[in-house]
Amino acid sequence: MRRRSALVTLLVVAALGLLTSQVRLSERRAVGRVGSWILAGLGPAQGALSRAGDAVARIWRQYTEIGRLRAENRRLREDVERLNEEVTRLREQAQATQRLERLLAFRTQFPGRAIGARVIGRDSSQWFAVILVDRGSQDGVRRNAPVVAAEGLVGRVLAVTPTTAQVLLISDARSAVGVVLQQSREAGVVEGQGQTLLRLKYISRSREITPGELLVTSGLSGMFPRGLPVGAVASVVREQGALYQEAVVRPAASLDHLEEVLILIESRPDR
Repeated sequence: MRRRSALVTLLVVAALGLLTSQVRLSERRAVGRVGSWILAGLGPAQGALSRAGDAVARIWRQYTEIGRLRAENRRLREDVERLNEEVTRLREQAQATQRLERLLAFRTQFPGRAIGARVIGRDSSQWFAVILVDRGSQDGVRRNAPVVAAEGLVGRVLAVTPTTAQVLLISDARSAVGVVLQQSREAGVVEGQGQTLLRLKYISRSREITPGELLVTSGLSGMFPRGLPVGAVASVVREQGALYQEAVVRPAASLDHLEEVLILIESRPDR
């Protein structure tokens, strides 16, 4: 087998040498009988090699095109991710702007000095409802200062450091707020229950309370200005033999989703 392969290789080399020499002698001169035989024998092989070369070239073009498309797809995906991040950032800014605009609009309804604060922490205990804000004594914040959101009363300052303040929410079981029913003008007290809903107490049984009726701060305690929205009656509780009737109250402010609040530094409860 090796001798046969060597012989075939020798013949091919000789044929190529003969063709080359004949071409060099004259481009118009015929290749001769031997050259014709060799060309006839090599013709199919040349065609096969030509087709194979075309196929390889086509595959290479497809491969390079696939590589280019992959790179382009990767770039497009990166652009889409970057644009999605930008849209998310802009949407977040727009929502924050809307919240601040509502807070400023609420601020104009009440005289006195007030400062905005951002919620930076929340007590995770199930027994207390306390948030931490990024304003403190160096900003003029004092203990028991009222804290509000755009929708209504949030609570009061419980403790102060130079740069932060703890705010006791009205939903905390230690919280109590003097209120007035907006329609009947009946006075009562809203107490926190450590839950989402509040409890309205000490309402005379002779007064008619209707679900949906709004409650505002009475201003009688001297801690909160008069007229701050506190919540709305969700349901009425009339216990047999009780001296007073009570009601379940839904807070006006979304206490579980606070992000910015307003601290009333110099409120005027008797305005």
